[in-house]
Amino acid sequence: MRSAAFSNRQFRLFFLGIFFAVQAIWIQRVTISWLAWERTESAGFVGLVAGLSLLPTLLTGPFFGVLADRMDIRLASILTNLGQVICITGLALTLPWIKAPGLALAALAIGIVSSAHHPVRMSLGPRLVPPDMVQHVVSATALNFNMARLVAPAGAGFLIAQFGAQVTLWVAVVFYMPMLAVLGHLRPRTLPPRARRPFLKELTDGLRYARDTPLIRTAFLLTMIFATAVRGGLEVLPVLADGAFQRGAGGLGLLTAAAGAGAVMAALAKALGIGAVGARIPIAVYVAALAGQGAIIGMGLAPVWSVALAATALAGFCSTWCGISLQAAIQTDLPDALRGRVMSLWTVVGFGTVAIGAFAIGGVADWLGIGPALMAAGCTGVMCQIILTTWGAQR
Repeated sequence: MRSAAFSNRQFRLFFLGIFFAVQAIWIQRVTISWLAWERTESAGFVGLVAGLSLLPTLLTGPFFGVLADRMDIRLASILTNLGQVICITGLALTLPWIKAPGLALAALAIGIVSSAHHPVRMSLGPRLVPPDMVQHVVSATALNFNMARLVAPAGAGFLIAQFGAQVTLWVAVVFYMPMLAVLGHLRPRTLPPRARRPFLKELTDGLRYARDTPLIRTAFLLTMIFATAVRGGLEVLPVLADGAFQRGAGGLGLLTAAAGAGAVMAALAKALGIGAVGARIPIAVYVAALAGQGAIIGMGLAPVWSVALAATALAGFCSTWCGISLQAAIQTDLPDALRGRVMSLWTVVGFGTVAIGAFAIGGVADWLGIGPALMAAGCTGVMCQIILTTWGAQR
C-alpha cells in the first residue's frame, strides 16, 4: 500500500480510531437488517429499514454539510460519533420489547445521525494531511471501510447466531470507543478566514459549485445510477440469503462478507495506486459501473448458492471501485472551504439513492420475488447508464 498518508502522525491516529468505528458501523447495519427480517419475514420491511437508515441523508445531509464547513470539525466528529453510540445503546437496552415500528424508528434515528456523520468524516480525513496527500487518504480510508465490510458482517453473523442480537449491538457500542478517544488528539487544518454568509446562501454556494463543475456533475449522475441498483441490491441481502436460499443469519454474514471481499480487492488495488484517477473520470469507471449492474442481474438469476456468492462479490468490487474513483476525482481539487457542502451532496446522491433502490427492490421482491426484483434493478441501471454515456458524448 502507498505509505504517504501513513507518514503523517495525524492520519495514523485517525486511521486507528476509524478502524474500530467502521467495524461498529457494519456490525450495527447487519444486526438491524437481520432483526428486520427475523421479526417480520417481509422483504418490504427489510427494504424499509434499510431505506430509513439511509433516507435522512436526502433531506438533512446538505444542511449538515453547511455546518461541517462552519463548525470545529473535530468537535463535530465527537458529536456525531456520540450520537451513533446513543442510538445503538438505546436499541440494545430496549431490544427485548421492541416491535417492528420501534425497529423502524431506531433505523430512522441512526439515519439522521449518519447524515451528519458522513460529511464530517469526509471533511476531517483530508484536513489532517497536506493537499497533495488527499487521494492517498481517500484510498486508505476506503480500504479500511471495506476491510471492515469483509470482516465485521461475518463476525456479526457469528455473534447473532451464538449470543443473540443484543450482545452484538453492545459489541458495536464498544467499538466506537477508540475513535472517541483518538479525536481529542487530532489537529485538523483550519479553514481560511471568510465572511459568514446566511445559512441558505452557503448551502446554495455548494449546490452551485457542484452543478457548474462538469466533473462533479457527471460523477454525481453516475453515482446516482449505480448506487440505486447495485448498492440498493446489496442492502436486501437478508432476503437473498434466507428468503431465496434459506441460509439464515450465517448465510447473511457470508453474503455480506462476499460483497466485502470484492470491495476489499477494489480498495486494495486503489490504495496500491492501480487506476489512480486524479481530477477526471476514466473509462474504467464506466466499465466497472456496467459490470456492477451485470452482477446484480447475476444475483437475481443465481441458481445455486455459490453463484450468488460470486455475483455478490463482483457487485461489491464494482461498487467500491466506482465509489473510490469518483470520490477521489471529486476531492482532488476541492477547496477545503467547500468540502463539507460538496461531499454532503455526494452522500445525498450516493446514500440517498441507495435508500430509494432498497425501497424499490424490497417492494418488487414482495410482489414478484427477490430474483426478478434484482434482475429488474440491474437492467434498469444498464439502460440509465447507456443514456448518461450517450448524453455526455453529445455535450
